[in-house]
Amino acid sequence: MEIKRFLADNVREGMLSVRSVLGPDAVILSNRRIGDKIEILATNEFEAESLDVSTAVKKSQVEVTAFGASAASVGRAQIVGEQPAIPTPTEPVSPLPMTAPTLAAGGVEVASTAAESNASKLAQEPGLRGQAVPGHTTEMNTPRQTVAVPQLRQVATLHPMGAAALSDLQNELVGLKSLLVDELAKLKARALDSDDVIQQARIRLSDLGLQPASLDQLMMHFDANQFIACETVCDEWQQLLKLIGTQLQVTDESLLDAGGVFAVIGSTGVGKTTTVAKLAARYALKNGRDSVALITTDAFKMGGQDQLMTLGKLLDLPVQVAVDANQLTEALQQVADKSLVLIDSAGMSERDIQINRRLSEIEIGGRRAQNLLIVSSTSQLGLADEVVKQYAHAPAAAAILTKTDEALNMGSGLATLMKTQLPLAYVCHGQGISDIKTAKISSLLSEAFAMMKASQHTSANLKEGEQRHA
Repeated sequence: MEIKRFLADNVREGMLSVRSVLGPDAVILSNRRIGDKIEILATNEFEAESLDVSTAVKKSQVEVTAFGASAASVGRAQIVGEQPAIPTPTEPVSPLPMTAPTLAAGGVEVASTAAESNASKLAQEPGLRGQAVPGHTTEMNTPRQTVAVPQLRQVATLHPMGAAALSDLQNELVGLKSLLVDELAKLKARALDSDDVIQQARIRLSDLGLQPASLDQLMMHFDANQFIACETVCDEWQQLLKLIGTQLQVTDESLLDAGGVFAVIGSTGVGKTTTVAKLAARYALKNGRDSVALITTDAFKMGGQDQLMTLGKLLDLPVQVAVDANQLTEALQQVADKSLVLIDSAGMSERDIQINRRLSEIEIGGRRAQNLLIVSSTSQLGLADEVVKQYAHAPAAAAILTKTDEALNMGSGLATLMKTQLPLAYVCHGQGISDIKTAKISSLLSEAFAMMKASQHTSANLKEGEQRHA
């Protein structure tokens, strides 16, 4: 039996080389890892009596770098063990040299063993025709499958060492299977290049409305191998949402429960006045109306004061008006006995910034005022960043996300929270006084995902309608 030894970078390349050299009927006898290579011993002339491959000749060493391009390095040795005795003919037979190696497909050298070569020649000698040559089967043209199975059974039943040899072969096959599974997993990882995986993740995240700057921030913490290991699209989304969650913060407890003086800041139209009313109503329900007071510095926007005044009457809460720093100081003194004081500002005008700077210097009851940044889900990306810069003299203690019910996606709000790294305190999702809730990352991300799916469903329906009308 002729056994060939193949060395390859991985199992897949080795199996392809075995098939190209020995054909589809090749039998894998053993495999093992040698350094960073995979060694495979194989034959296409399987004989059960030769199961012990430890004494076989490693005829050809094939190093495979890529399928179809093999480099053969010849390293032959004599077969270890006794050769079957050959009957001496009536006339002396001169020693026959080993046949020269021939080239098989792929440029691999194939050399016959000495026993096979001599047996082939002796079969042609006069007086030996028709005689069976020991160790040389007469069923060379019989399909391997029909011969190997009975011989395996004979090994297991007749020969003392047959059962052990068969068990060893089975163990080798189990090991080969495990090795194949590992190599296929590596091939999958190589097939999906890291850059391709990152690009795929960026596309998914952009569906949530995130812009390139936010995607770059997230990709710095993205685990491509973990993403490849995901078995379903649902698992992939779970990983991506978890990635966003690692870049978001929330306040440990309800920020306003302990009371204090808070000024809401933000660009025009983000919902500052409505948010002040919601926060006041929330606190009054827990601690009573006498514990809350409202102050507005919005003296120039049309209807600015009137809106908060109206809300104060509806909630039965006192409302003070301060158009400059001096009036703000007086108003704070008048409500010094209140547990919670909320200050509504007009926006980002120079006057508002100056008033807020003065506010940050005032100490009331041993406490200084804190800023709360209002972030709208519908605002243009970058507006909140500008507010943070303008109010750098008194950094915001937390953020409040508003108008989530009016936005197509959460991209703008999520991007602002990730960039500013402000802890999120509350989320507002409607115009009602009670439409406010304590922030939770899991709920926020679930809402962001649901908004994305709803938007995709709407787009699909619109396209279907267009096609019907076309």
